[in-house]
Formats: sequence, C-alpha cells, structure tokens
Amino acid sequence: MRLGSISFINSLPVDLGILSHEVPCDAEIVRGTPSRLNLKIEQGALEVSPVSAFWYAQHQSSLVLLPDFSISSKSGVQSVLLFSKKPLSELKGSRIALNWKGRTTPALLEVICRLRYGFFPEFLPMIEAPLDLVLKAADASLLIGDEALLERDGMQDDSLFVTDLAQEWKEWTGLPIVFAVWAVRRAFLQRQSAKVTAIYKSLVQSRNWGATHPERVIDEAERLSELPPKLLHSYFSGLSYDFGEDLQKGFTLFLNYAAECELLDNVRPLEFIDGQKTASSISVLRGHS
Repeated sequence: MRLGSISFINSLPVDLGILSHEVPCDAEIVRGTPSRLNLKIEQGALEVSPVSAFWYAQHQSSLVLLPDFSISSKSGVQSVLLFSKKPLSELKGSRIALNWKGRTTPALLEVICRLRYGFFPEFLPMIEAPLDLVLKAADASLLIGDEALLERDGMQDDSLFVTDLAQEWKEWTGLPIVFAVWAVRRAFLQRQSAKVTAIYKSLVQSRNWGATHPERVIDEAERLSELPPKLLHSYFSGLSYDFGEDLQKGFTLFLNYAAECELLDNVRPLEFIDGQKTASSISVLRGHS
C-alpha cells in the first residue's frame, strides 16, 4: 500500500511521526508536491494521499475523504502569497504568473478576482526563475508552499504588494479556507477497507505525535527550509489540520463560488470513509469587499 506525503513543510505536523518512524505505518511513503500527488493517485500509483482540495472536488466520483483531516487556514497562512506591482483589487488587465504546483490556490485566486473584484485574471505559466525576473514578464506572481515562505522572508523589494490569499478569503467571507484534504481511491476502499482504516489510524497517531512534539516539527522544518524558528512557529500557528464544521462550510462556499465561475461542473456532498455525507447546499451569504 502506498501513502502520499506533501513535500512542503506544511504537512510535517501530520506526517513527521510517520516519516521519523515514531509512529508505525504499514505503507510505502511517496513524497511529492500537491500537483504531483494528485496525478499519482489519479493514475492509481497511490492508494491514500493528501490532494489539493479543489482537485478533490473535480474527482469526487473516484475518491472518498478521510474524516477530520485537512491543511487549512482560519486566518492568514503566509505560504499562499501573491506578489504584485499593484494591489490585487487593481490587477484588471494584468498578467499573473502561476507555477501550478497546486490546484486550489489558482482557483481561489480566480474566484477572488472574479467575484470579489469583478475582473477575469490573465494567467501565465511561470518559468522557474527568481521573482524579480518573473515580474519583468508579468505584473504579479502567485507562489505557494516553502517557496512563498522563503521569498517573503528574504524579500528586499518594498515596492511590491504581498497578498495572503487565505487572509483575503477570510476578510471577504468570514470563513476559513481549505487547501488540501486526505483521500482514498474509492475502488481501493471497496476492496481493502481494513487497510484504509489502519492507515487512517496511523495518520491520527502521527498528527497527535506532531501536536505533542512541536519542537521536533520546528527543528525538521528548519532543517528542510532553512527558515528561522520564529517564522516557523508563526507559520504553523496559522494552520489547521482538522476538518470540522466551520472548515467544511468554508470549503463548500469556495466550491460553490468555483462552480459559479464555471471552474466546477457541480458541487457534490462531501463523502467520508465512514459513509457520512455532508450537505453540499450549505447556505452562506457571500462576503463583501
């Protein structure tokens, strides 16, 4: 059995117990960016994995969620950042570079541009280059994960505007945003439900281990990213790893807005491995700018 693990430091509070062998887990661990893990589980090269939240919504027919697991933010997240020459609200007609390492953040940015600020963004595939070079070809650049944290930490150009999309969403809607969820291939669940339950228990134990060993998480994050401990403490304090009612409301609103923008064909109920479903028609008033 193969279990995906996001290669960004944001997943360490969930994964480090397993990765460090402090928590037993009967699975081969496969590391990768969110977009890479999305592709692997779609191809059947993974059985259970965190996946981009928006990508999950596009593939719900073949996936089932693990209960109470996500990578989310209830305020600002610091690792989903738009670097721009003008404020986000003034980027109409501007070119925005994307790196496509995830799928949720480009969709979130498009939803915010279209429904909060009333314009269609023009996206450009981002070349692998320093931000100052990217911004010679584009007016803004969306960075995610460790790359965003590093860029902000070392930022020297104080003329740029930096927008935390999680904070932007929170200010607009009053709700948290979900970036990733843990899912299992539906076909595998039907054949091997006991193995899925065992992996789920290992993930719960690993998350509990991370919560009780925060300094181990910080030390490993510092080793991998070379970011200072003070910044890492602040970063992890802004992340949530559960998937409770408030997070499900925020996620459902995001998916409804994505459908309104025709990024999704429809919004289906969330379905978890215990058979529970949540309503896809949660009524939440749209926020105002």
